[in-house]
Amino acid sequence: MSSSARLKRVMSAGCIVVLIPVLWMGFARASQPSGDPGPAEPVRGSACYKYGDNETPIQAKRAATSLAQEDAVRLHRVFVQSSSKVKNLQLEEDIVQTASAAMLEQVRVEKEATHGQEICITITARMSPVSIDELIKQRINAKEISQQAQTPMVAASAGFGLRIWTNRDDGRFSEGDELIIHVQSDRDGYLKLDYFQADGCVVHLVPNLYRGEASIKGGQTYSFGSATSPEQFTVTGPFGVETIKAIVGVKPFDPSLQGKSTECDDGRAYVQGLQQGLRGLKVSGVEKALSLTTVSRAVEGYRKDRHPGLGP
Repeated sequence: MSSSARLKRVMSAGCIVVLIPVLWMGFARASQPSGDPGPAEPVRGSACYKYGDNETPIQAKRAATSLAQEDAVRLHRVFVQSSSKVKNLQLEEDIVQTASAAMLEQVRVEKEATHGQEICITITARMSPVSIDELIKQRINAKEISQQAQTPMVAASAGFGLRIWTNRDDGRFSEGDELIIHVQSDRDGYLKLDYFQADGCVVHLVPNLYRGEASIKGGQTYSFGSATSPEQFTVTGPFGVETIKAIVGVKPFDPSLQGKSTECDDGRAYVQGLQQGLRGLKVSGVEKALSLTTVSRAVEGYRKDRHPGLGP
């Protein structure tokens, strides 16, 4: 498996005793683009931060610097060219903070002024236009695929409920976090489970190389990545909006609805083919989509500096 796999699988040796039904899964993730980022361009940004009594001047300076970095990113020509679409997809904060935390180079405070409990900072830095362009395209592509994956695809059957949840109630995962997925259907059926990831790749959790047609029992919980599972999963990059899509049909799924790869397919092409195939075959059952957000450690640390009043 590639070291860049988005969800790293740890195989356990020997027999495993489980308390709930566990399904097998295994997959690899495509590597991130490794092309030449090109020459960095100069950027400049300014911002002020007014701090409260529970904050220190040092915290306030870090917050003002972070906001100035965001201003520099927003003013960069590549971001300006894409700003309308970024705002429409509600990706502005994510992209700006990611670029501020990980893409600005040679950040230098050019000017600093204090007025009472307000600190104003002007910074200069350098940023690769290729890198931010790739980030914007990746985030937009991931959001669009996620929206497509959440579109209803099957004819709902009366009295047929489905739950899908993870080990994080808010759906937010940071780099290094453990990810556990749970699925529970009200009725017996056949499960199809896909994970649309932030790099545009869709991983077929069920069926896949290790598990073919998955017949599940109503009322039972099926877990992926739990401590009792043969695999455990750790969140790695690239990051962004992701979706887990579960479909339970009253009849076995046609083999034509499976992905082309046993590991990873192009998310956009796969979801389009799945929508057409499910409509054509008139599959009855129930479906549920769960949206996740994944972020890097760098962005997590940046956000703490940006909001010092929130504490650790």
